[in-house]
Amino acid sequence: MTVDEIKKCLRDFARYGCFQQSKHCRERMRERQVTVDDALNVLLWGQVSEIKYNETNDNWQCKVTGKDIDGDDLVFIAGVWEHCHTVRCITVY
Repeated sequence: MTVDEIKKCLRDFARYGCFQQSKHCRERMRERQVTVDDALNVLLWGQVSEIKYNETNDNWQCKVTGKDIDGDDLVFIAGVWEHCHTVRCITVY
C-alpha cells in the first residue's frame, strides 16, 4: 500500500468511528490519558510515515504523528489490513 492509500483508510475509519484498539493500545491510552477523540484527531489530521509490511500479522504497519485535541504531540502505530478491511491502533505514545 502507498502512503496515500493508508491515509485514506485511516481517515475513512476515523470519520465513521471505526477506531479499533489492541489491548496494549487501550492500556497505553489509559496510562497516558489519551482519549478516543485524541486518537481520532491524529488519525484524521496526522502525517503517515514509516510504512512497512508485517508478515506475521499480514498487515501494513505505519507511524501516524499528529496533535491531540489539546494540541500536544501524539504518535500512533497503526495496523492497516489490505483493502481497508480493518485499521487497528497497536500502541500510542
